[in-house]
Amino acid sequence: MKGLLPAIALLIGFLALSPLPSLAADISDTASRTSQPDKFLSAPGLIKGGLFMQGSKKRFEGANELNLDSYQARLEVSPTELTLQRIRDPQPNDQIVIKFTLKNESDKGSTLYFPTAQRCEAVIRDADGKTVYTWSEDYDFAQDAGYSYLNAGEHLNYQLTIPYQALRGRIPAGQSTIMASLVNYPQLRAEMPLQIQP
Repeated sequence: MKGLLPAIALLIGFLALSPLPSLAADISDTASRTSQPDKFLSAPGLIKGGLFMQGSKKRFEGANELNLDSYQARLEVSPTELTLQRIRDPQPNDQIVIKFTLKNESDKGSTLYFPTAQRCEAVIRDADGKTVYTWSEDYDFAQDAGYSYLNAGEHLNYQLTIPYQALRGRIPAGQSTIMASLVNYPQLRAEMPLQIQP
């Protein structure tokens, strides 16, 4: 009995020093599960929390089943007539305002992929079709990919401005064309005439 007491004391001391196993909570109930359909959980190009999880752009667009024919582009430009005199000697607030709208006319939503932070582009061409001004050349864009999700029937609206002074010495008198397009989707574009008076 005397030999058993030290052994029992040693065992009690060992148990006291050993951490007890923690109780595990059961998280398998439906309230803790994702509400996202299973077919999207491993899809390439899955957008989760605003981040592109995995997969190449090509695989992403394939999974997204993007139909560019279902989009309608519209352009508003103000003013549509300028003078070379005003371009040469502009006022501080003189600028062309471009409103580019894209509408998803399909019956389902889709996601558009952009390789950088730029979303929209505007270009002015002279009567011969030569590019005389490109809006993005005056800006730097973060080199991070981004995405825009557009539900069925919804619009994306972009507004760009071109200061008159940016056109100084670049644009001739006569008929020009101003075109806006969605970056990475040059098919999604709209254009309007821009008249340059002497």
